[in-house]
Amino acid sequence: MAASGASLAQIGQTLSDEKVLIPSAYEERHHPEAARNHSYHDPYRWNTTTLTYILDRQEYLGHTVLCKSIRENFKLKKRRAATPEERIIFKNTHEAIIDQETWDQAQRLRKRNPKKLPSGTYSHRLAGMVFCADCGSRMSFSSPESKHRDSDVVYDSDSSWQCSKYRNMYVSCTSHFIKTSTIETAILNAIKAMTKEIIENEDEFAEQLQAAWENQNTQVSSESKKELHSVQKRIDELDALIRSLYENSVLGKIPERQYQRLMAQYDDEQTVCEARIAELKKELDNAETTKVDLKRFIKLIRKYKDCETLTDEMLYELVEKVVIHSASGGRTIYRQQQIDIYFNFIGDTFPSQIEISRGDKKNLTEQQLAKRKKYQKTAGENRKKKRAALREAAKTDPQAAAEYEALLQKGRERCRKYAQNKKLAQQEPADTVPIQFEPSEEMKGESA
Repeated sequence: MAASGASLAQIGQTLSDEKVLIPSAYEERHHPEAARNHSYHDPYRWNTTTLTYILDRQEYLGHTVLCKSIRENFKLKKRRAATPEERIIFKNTHEAIIDQETWDQAQRLRKRNPKKLPSGTYSHRLAGMVFCADCGSRMSFSSPESKHRDSDVVYDSDSSWQCSKYRNMYVSCTSHFIKTSTIETAILNAIKAMTKEIIENEDEFAEQLQAAWENQNTQVSSESKKELHSVQKRIDELDALIRSLYENSVLGKIPERQYQRLMAQYDDEQTVCEARIAELKKELDNAETTKVDLKRFIKLIRKYKDCETLTDEMLYELVEKVVIHSASGGRTIYRQQQIDIYFNFIGDTFPSQIEISRGDKKNLTEQQLAKRKKYQKTAGENRKKKRAALREAAKTDPQAAAEYEALLQKGRERCRKYAQNKKLAQQEPADTVPIQFEPSEEMKGESA
């Protein structure tokens, strides 16, 4: 269930509903001689602590894990949990009950940590997987159920994502607004494109992915090495400054108060630089140990060669995260927004970008004009029907008669202004270009 994206609360509720015994109750019932815990409130009530302990156990992979806790001092009995680096793991010592792929997927989905709401109606399957490209924060989800409209109309833009730091008083970031349907369509199209490439020529596609991953990894490593060199150089400069400052203080060239202030500043900067060096070294070590796993990815992508819709299983098995860039073009038909899709085992080697070419722009313009013309025609017909119904009702209803008279007066005022503007345009000198006024369909109908 964890590998399918279910949260700990959902897993616990499912096990409780299915009347599955908790570990203490199971051991007491089947192995009473080894049972140690006999006090529990409900033998079928699972909690998140127990589930976390079960999901963290690598013994289910067939490994033996030692040194799970460490005592810092032999004189003290207090122990602490060991870090992953401090644990000793002997692999493949006994039969595994789950495979490595299922374990990796469950651990990866547990890190999503989607927003937990009491009702559960505002969550989404992409929660915890959509990130802002500028500030790196998670994107917040806006659900159609949160609109609370009087009518039952639901628009496609009601289900959308927005940067969680947008309108934040401490961190400034743009909206990065994007519809959920746009993200899911981009993911599905990327999966279809990769499936097509694999079917046509698997070897060539694998070579392209390998080359793209190596190029990307080389760029990241070179940038980290440059920054590491500059930070190390700054630490050497600070050492020289501190040495010189100490000598000047001993010789009495600077006062004690100024010496203390400058020494504190240099020490703070040196502490920051040392922390940054540790981070960069860790990033370089991870880049060296991380490898692209094309075989596992191609094996997964082959399962969905005939996909037409994006399922939860497909999403969680293939996609690691989605990064949304800021859009250009505003709220127009030329709006463009880049979407970077990070796939499991290969990273961001197959980015998806929504682009609009010149031909697409021309088609969009024609579609927009046709849509506007159709809307104007429909709106005109609706106004005529409404006016005719109001005219019939005015014969018997005094209130409808007053509304109809106000509508006629409004039309007369509009026609008067139109005639006045037309007369002023005709009185302009001949060397100027006259302003052309075209009466609308509504004005023609009212004047008639």
